[in-house]
Order: sequence, then C-alpha cells, then structure tokens
Amino acid sequence: MRKFTKTRTKADKHLLFIIFILLGIYQYGIGKICGFTMVPDEFGYWASAAENVGYDWSEVASLGSYYSFGYSFVLTPILWAFRDGVSAYRAAVTVNMLLMCVSLFLFTGIIRRLFPLTDRVKQALISGIAVFYPVWIFNMQMTMAEAMLMFLFVLITYLLICFMQKAKIVTAVFLAAALAYIYSVHMRTAGILIACVITLIIWYAAESPKRGILLLFLVALLIFVTCAAMIKESTVTEVFSNADSQALADNDYSSQWGKIQQIATVCGIIQLVNQVIGKVFYLGLASFGLFYWGMGWIVKRCFILITKVIKRKKPEVEEWISLFLLLAMTGEILIGSIYIYGSNTVDTLIYGRYDEFLMPVFLLAGIIAIDRSRQIFKGILAIGICTVLEVPILLNAIEAGKMNGLRGYMAAGISYLLKEDNLDVCRFFTDTCILGLGVMFLTTFLIWLSGKGRNLVWLVTGILAVEIIAGLQISNHYTYQVNRSNFVDLTIAEEIFNHAGAEDEVVYLDEGNFQYIDFLQMQLGERTVRVMSADKWNDLKKKAKSVFVIADIDTAYKEQLDELFRMCVRANSFYLYYNGKETV
Repeated sequence: MRKFTKTRTKADKHLLFIIFILLGIYQYGIGKICGFTMVPDEFGYWASAAENVGYDWSEVASLGSYYSFGYSFVLTPILWAFRDGVSAYRAAVTVNMLLMCVSLFLFTGIIRRLFPLTDRVKQALISGIAVFYPVWIFNMQMTMAEAMLMFLFVLITYLLICFMQKAKIVTAVFLAAALAYIYSVHMRTAGILIACVITLIIWYAAESPKRGILLLFLVALLIFVTCAAMIKESTVTEVFSNADSQALADNDYSSQWGKIQQIATVCGIIQLVNQVIGKVFYLGLASFGLFYWGMGWIVKRCFILITKVIKRKKPEVEEWISLFLLLAMTGEILIGSIYIYGSNTVDTLIYGRYDEFLMPVFLLAGIIAIDRSRQIFKGILAIGICTVLEVPILLNAIEAGKMNGLRGYMAAGISYLLKEDNLDVCRFFTDTCILGLGVMFLTTFLIWLSGKGRNLVWLVTGILAVEIIAGLQISNHYTYQVNRSNFVDLTIAEEIFNHAGAEDEVVYLDEGNFQYIDFLQMQLGERTVRVMSADKWNDLKKKAKSVFVIADIDTAYKEQLDELFRMCVRANSFYLYYNGKETV
C-alpha cells in the first residue's frame, strides 16, 4: 500500500511538472500574440460570436466563406467579457491552454481504463507526449478550431470507453452531445460521428448491453444534430448574409458532390489514392512515426475483434475502441482528400490539418504498440521503407498535377525545413524524409528502451523535449512572425478609436485582396466596418468628411485617396485615410 501511494505521488508530481511546462510555453508565447495568424478562417469563428453579443461584423464576414458556429459557443462569453480585440484573443488562447491541461488528465484516464497495469509514472509521461504533439502547441496559440477539435476527440474517446465499460444514461447523453458539438465546430468531423455510431451499433449487436441504452443514445444524438442544423441555418442568414453563394458553398457539402463525380473515374481514383498516400506520409512524419505504429496495432486489434465476434467470445473494450479509431481515421482521411481534391498546390497533397486533430490519441496508441511489440527492429525497418517509397509517388503526383506553392502552415507538422521564399519541392521532400526517419528511429528507440526497466522510464522525456522544441519552432515560424505584423497594424485601430466620433463611418475599400481586414474588425469590436467595393468610388467621395477609409497597402487608389483626405496613417498592411475635425 505504501509503495502504491509513493508511486501515485511520484506520478502526480510528473503530471504537475508537465502542466508547469505547458504553462511555460503559454507564458512564453502569449505576449507575442495579439490577433489572427490565419485569415479568414479564424475570423469566421469569431464572427458568429460577434453576432451573439450584438456586434455587426456581417459585411466583413461575408468577404469569406461559411465557417461553422460551434466554436463560437466558447468565444461568445470571451468576446462579451473582453471588449478589446487583443485581450479577447489572448483569453481564447488561455482557454486553449486550459483544455490541453484537461486533456492531460483525460489521457491518464484513458490509459488507466484500457491498460490498468501500466506504471502510473509512465501513464503521466505518455499522456504528456500525447498532449505535447507539436502541432497542438502551434494550434493552442491561435483561435483556429483545431485546438478545440483535438480536445473534443480526446473527450469523445474517453466517454466512449466509459460508456462501453458501464453503459449509463448520463454517459450516453454526454457522448451524444460531444459528438454533435464536434460536428458543429467543424463539419468535416462527420467521420467521427459516423464511426462512433457504427461502432456502437456493432458493439450493441455483439454484446447486448442494457436494453434501450443505444436507442437513447441515438435519440439524443438526433436531437442534438437537429438543433445544430437549425443553428447553422440561422448563422448563415445572420452572419454571412452578404456572402457570395459560391463562397458559402466552398465550405459546405453542396460543393463536394461535383468532386465525388470527378473522382468516380480511373483518373479521379488515381488522384484520390495519391491524396490518401500524401496524408499518410504527413501523419507518419508529423507523429515521429507513432501514427504508423498506432495504426498497425489498431488494425491488429480489429482482426482480433472480428475473430472474437465470429466465435461469439467477449471482446475487450480496447478492441472496440480500436475499431472506432480505425473507422474515424479512415473516414477523416477520405473526407479531407475529397474536400481538397482538384487543388493545385503542393501542400494540398500532404494536407494534414483536416486529419491531425486525431493525432494525440494515435500518439498514445503508437506508444502502447511499441511498448508491447516483440518485433521492434522489423517494425521500424518496415515503417522506414514505406516512408521512403512514398516520396517518389508523391513527387510524381506533384509533377503530373503541375502543382506549385507550399503553404507550410497547412502542413505544419513537417514544415521544419521548409523555405517558402526559395521552394525546391524535391529537396524539401528528401530532406523532410531524412529528418523524419531520424526522429522516428530516435522516438522508437527511446520508448523501447524505457520499457526495459522501471528506472529507465525517464528516457521518454527526450521525446517531450523534441516535441516542445518542434512546437515552438513552428510557432516562431508562423504565429509569432505574423503577429509582429499584427502589432504594427494595431495603430490603425488605435487611430480610429482616438479620432472617430460616434457619427463617423469606418469603410474598407475592397479591391479583391486577401482579407486582412478581418484583423481590424476584431480590434474595432462594436464599431462596424462597412465594406465598399472599388467600383463605388464616387459614393465614397460624397461622405469624405465623416468617413474613415481603410485601404490595402498596395491599393490602386492611393493618389485619389491622398487628394481626397488630409490625414493618412500607414501601417504594415493598410493605409487609414480621414479628414478629421477642422480647427479654427
């Protein structure tokens, strides 16, 4: 008993240490952040929250496409409590950090329920590795939906385990609510919802738990999903009311049916297969090889599950969870591949963003697989060969599709060696593969060696160190760099606050450029930015005395604006023009 208590205390200290590291990462980055890294995506989620608190951001929101409303449930109270954009944004980042802390305990719960014999200290360290997935560190410092999706998938996995171990009404309702909510945060998570329903139906048929518990779950899920559909229609009407119909369709199911028809050809199937290979390549390298180990272990457990069901033996819960994870990952890879089918940039071939919210759970599965494997060297050799063989296939697909351009933030987990200003695609893939293989071998070796004795478990902290360095490198390359520009653009909002009266109008001169205006609308809060297309230039002249005009830094109307207005403020991305109050 004393030994158990001592081990538990030691494990708690490790968990506390991991939380302190997470707080340190948060503290290191929060002062460097003041707004969006990715527009218009981030703004789309805030726009729904703005509608909830009574702000009118619809004109700026309508410059982009539809973004789902679920994340706004978290952002709404933040936007209500913090009236300036910088404080609101940093508060949302703080929530992301707190969700990562909660996920740490959810992971320990998952391990304890599925693998109760695992040493408690090792449980804490494995959970830390799962939470410190480098791209999660990157996403934590933004208000993209991905950080929320990662947390929700961990929560759903935990609730599903609890439900299968002891089918309670409360658990069924919470699981249904979590599935509906993750779907409302982003519609591409439909694969998770479908995977969970299929798994539970098969589980119910095979094990016959409490009568009616599955029906209760399905009814609750139907109610929640119906409510989500109704809220979606309201969001489109109120928030994106001025958006172009095609722009709205881009992020909805309506634009995907045509792609499915294109895929239903020999050429289309080949392209889809290349897309899938690209996603697998990305997930394998971004996870330090743990995705491959995890998938291998999951597939093996699924075969065991099938065998037990056929022989009418009772499967273990971990085997049912393996089925869920296999269906979920397969569904999400297919959904992501279909959504970006036909795109002509290199990053869309290896696009990891749509699938990697599942990765923290797969990191856990990969570590368990290595810890239990008796064929470590054969396994890592097979993984290495497969990874190397994927490279020429992807390079051939890039050449055949005449793809160019690589947005590193869309494939953040393998962007460490990327040089966007001097892109050499072949060199990038080759160097990334070499670096990835080296980290794969190191990760596998450390996990394998840590299992050779109780006193060697500390070796996995080496993986934690690599993850933290990688996550901060991505953040420095994208998040902090973009925000250095954002800090300069804050001067535009400050100038408007200092000089614009209540009767003055703020207008953005839309010339079809990228939507950086999203950042300024966030900073201006309750003051609505009106969008005026460049062909309505004459209308702008009529109200020059009472209007503040925001124009892009490369505006074609600079000479005309200089003549029309007395005051001009230059920032990094914008000009601000106004006449101000005349003095006698």
